Amino acid sequence: MALTDRSRDRLVTATARRTAQILGALSGLDEESLRAPSALPGWSRLTIACHLRYGAEALCRMTDAALSGEPAAYYPEGRDRQRPGTLVARPGESIQAVVASLAQRSEQLTRLWSREEVLWDLEVIEPPGQDDLGTVDLGRLLILRLTEVEVHGLDLGLDLPDWSALFVREALQMRLAWLNTRRTNHRAVDASLEGSWLLVVTDEPDRPAYEVSVIGNKVTSRSASPDSPARAVIAASCRDLLALLLGRPFAESPQCSGDTAFGEAFAAAFPGP
Repeated sequence: MALTDRSRDRLVTATARRTAQILGALSGLDEESLRAPSALPGWSRLTIACHLRYGAEALCRMTDAALSGEPAAYYPEGRDRQRPGTLVARPGESIQAVVASLAQRSEQLTRLWSREEVLWDLEVIEPPGQDDLGTVDLGRLLILRLTEVEVHGLDLGLDLPDWSALFVREALQMRLAWLNTRRTNHRAVDASLEGSWLLVVTDEPDRPAYEVSVIGNKVTSRSASPDSPARAVIAASCRDLLALLLGRPFAESPQCSGDTAFGEAFAAAFPGP
C-alpha cells in the first residue's frame, strides 16, 4: 500500500510509542504477574511478550529480504511446526530476558523501518507453499505490526490506553481492502452465509459506509453510500467496526438493522485474522 514519508513516519512513531507503553507496563511486573493470564483466552502476559518479540524478529527478516529481492516467510519452518515455539520463552531463558529481548528486537525494527531507503510499496515475496500472509507489501507489514502492539497492548490487562485514532483509521481501511483477497488467515469461516452487509461509521460527520458482500466464494468490499441497499446494516464507531473485523471486544456494541440474524452472523463469515 502506498505510504507517503509523512504517513510512514507517523505509523513508525505510533508503533514505537505503543511498544514503549507495553514495555513500561511489563517491566514493572514480577514473575508471577508476568505469568498470569491475559485478557486473551489461553494466553498469559508472557505469551504475548514472546509473540511480540518473535513478530519483531520476523518482520526485520522479511523487510531485509524484500529490500534484497529475496523470498521470506513469517514462519520459515511452517506455521504449524514453528508457531508454538514462538509463544514461549526459549530454553534456559528467564522471563525478564524475554522482556529485555522484546525491547531490543523492537528497537531494531524501528531503526530498520526508519531508514530512507525502505520502499513501502515493495512486495514481500513468500516462498512457494508458505503463503502465511499472502500478497502484501512493506506498507501493509507496518500496519500489521501496529495492529499487533495496539491490540495485544489491551490484551495484557494492564490499563494501557485504548487503540489510537491513527491505528483505527489506517487499520480499518486496510482490513476492508484486504477482504477482497483474504478473508481470514487461519480461522474457520461459515461459507454458507451469502449476501451483503453495510458497515456504517457512526462517529464521523459524513457517516462513511462500506459494503461487504459474499456470493459463493467471492468476497467484495467497497465504499458505499450510507443508504445503499443491503441485507443487513451494522452501525458502529470506527473503532468498533475495526474490532468487528479483528474479532476483538467492542467498546460499545454495534447496532444491527434489516436482517438482524444475518447481521449478527458477520463474525462467522469474517472471523478476523
